[in-house]
Amino acid sequence: MVRVFLVLPDVSEAKCRAICLAGPLDVLVSYTTLKWKPSTLARLLALRRRGCLSSVMLDSGAYHLARLGARVDPREYAADSRSGLGPAWDLVVAPDVPGDPEATLERTLEFIQSYGAPFLPVAQPPPGPADPRRHALEAERLVSRGLLEWSPRLPGGRRLLGLGGLDGPRRRVSYIAGLLEEVESRLGGVSLHLFGVGARILAGLARRGLLGLVYSVDSSGWLAEIRFRRRTHYRAPGVVEANAAAMKGYLARLARVLGGG
Repeated sequence: MVRVFLVLPDVSEAKCRAICLAGPLDVLVSYTTLKWKPSTLARLLALRRRGCLSSVMLDSGAYHLARLGARVDPREYAADSRSGLGPAWDLVVAPDVPGDPEATLERTLEFIQSYGAPFLPVAQPPPGPADPRRHALEAERLVSRGLLEWSPRLPGGRRLLGLGGLDGPRRRVSYIAGLLEEVESRLGGVSLHLFGVGARILAGLARRGLLGLVYSVDSSGWLAEIRFRRRTHYRAPGVVEANAAAMKGYLARLARVLGGG
């Protein structure tokens, strides 16, 4: 079964209460959120102590880096990530740069020098036309530089590799399906985490019989459940109930899409 990490844009008091109502959950939190809202760390630790979280993935903030002009120093990120590994989060994502595999590789190698623990390397697509083969070549290049040796080893012995940059024309099912097939052909024996993938993509991959290559995804799709279905479908009386219902409802919808896959 594919693991689904719910993206948390913030860890407010209302979201904490909702997580405990809906949980335990797998969640993804951005490092930039931690930097901008220092209370986030204490709240994550409290949620862990209460058993409301199954697993936490710490992302470097690539979205904020690309869209909001945020800056994350790889060595500072490494030091802060290592200090919270275990008590606050379980897996740390490489400091990738959307759409720039050269910068991603450079920053990841700098990150390794200070981090020294397993993390999730991310293959970003090169600039230019959306071509799954070119994207897969970047994944192959990460492996050739030894980065897969730093990735977590999953039950069964497979290593975990992240695929990023799945937006715009690369969000199509045909592109992602082709990318998975290319990566499997070139690397074999690798399990994948797909960044920013929701129900529509997973349904398409299921139809093509490719879910076996996917270990996990992260998605912010549950936020749309609040915007569009709070009063009609969920009839939530308040913010906390709306968040909890959206989390559970979205995961239930994904479970139906995934079936036994």
